[in-house]
Parts: sequence; structure tokens; C-alpha cells
Amino acid sequence: MNSKWRKRKFDGSGLTQYPPGPHLEKWNRQRVLVTTPHFDDIGQILKLMNVEYEPFRGTFDCEILFINCGTSDRVDPAALADFVGAGGCVYASDHAGRVIDAAFPGAFRFAGRGGSVGHLPVDVVDPELRDILGARMTIEFDMGAWTQLGGCRGEVLLAHRKQPIMAYVEHGRGSVFYTSFHNKAQTSEHEKRLLQLLVLKQFSTKTHRTMAQAGHALGLRLDALRGG
Repeated sequence: MNSKWRKRKFDGSGLTQYPPGPHLEKWNRQRVLVTTPHFDDIGQILKLMNVEYEPFRGTFDCEILFINCGTSDRVDPAALADFVGAGGCVYASDHAGRVIDAAFPGAFRFAGRGGSVGHLPVDVVDPELRDILGARMTIEFDMGAWTQLGGCRGEVLLAHRKQPIMAYVEHGRGSVFYTSFHNKAQTSEHEKRLLQLLVLKQFSTKTHRTMAQAGHALGLRLDALRGG
């Protein structure tokens, strides 16, 4: 498997190294598929953002795929690797790490299901996320035995005492996001903002734009997601 991490670069104005495209209004037409929910449901967050999506039916005819933790759907690792290698974006949570490890061996270093229930302080490592959320926040892990990360070949977005909580790796022409915590409409408004921003991160990565540009295309104002 060829997995090559290419960290994106930003200039002083915050624009990516890629020039603006001529069809910005079409960004929100990215086809999104979501697996059947179980321990979490990213579809709740997508609905909150007015992002249209369809259920995953075993094929990868989309631009972005969200894999819920504990989904009952079968996601073929080889087909998933081909999808991402050809330019697709996948976002998986918690126990979905098994299929991610099978599809992209060595890209993420999984460290077993040793996580505990509770509130965990995390550092916001990613510059775009940190600009909106601040340098630190608290995330609630609503279930125990969540999958822990020991590291990755790419970029850490969120971390707890230098242990990755969310990370991003590029594979071929596409990208893989993995998070140890659940994607659902949490009671905490701070966590709702985080989850919306993480969804926005998928769109910005897929289109090679900043989060601000992607948010504008989706009709989402980042200022509305700022604050404590």
C-alpha cells in the first residue's frame, strides 16, 4: 500500500496553496454517504448543518463517506482503500478503527480499547480549529472501551496529553479522518460546535480550501461557531 502524507500549506492570508476554483457554489453538491448508525450517528450533525446525505449501500459512489461507530454495514477494506486512493474522503469514529486499520495498515497506530467514560481535556492542535475553538476544550466520552490512538503517519488534530484523539492521514489522492470520540448531537454546545467544524474540515480538505471558504460555500458562518 502506498500512503503518502502531504501536509497542506497556508500563506499569510490563510488561503491554501491551491487557487480558488470557478464553481464555489457547487461545493455543497458533494455527494455524502453515511453508514447505519449504532453507537453514534453523524447524520444528526449533518442535518444540523443542512448537509444532504444518503445511506451507505455498500458502494462508494460519493465524495465523502462517514462511518459510524459500531455500524452494522459491511465496509469492504479493499474497496475503501481504492475509494480514498482515487480521491475520496472518509471519516470514521471509535470502533470503526478496525476497518480503517484493515484498509490502511500502518497509517494509524491503534492502541486497543482502553478508554474510560468521563470528561477529557484536549488540546486543539489543528490551527484552523484552534482559531475558532481556542487552544483547549473538554470532550465527553459517553461510553467506555473506546479505541485509543498511539500515533499516526499524518497530522494530529486533537490530543490529550500528546495522545491523539483525532487524526488525519492522506492516502493516494484522498484523505482519512479518524476520531476516538463519538459523532452525535451532544448536550454540550461546545461539542456540537466541534462536531460541526470536524464535518466542515472534511469538505475543506476534499475541495482543497480553507474552512472559512468551505463554510461560506455551505452557508455556514464560522463566527457563529466561535466562543466558549
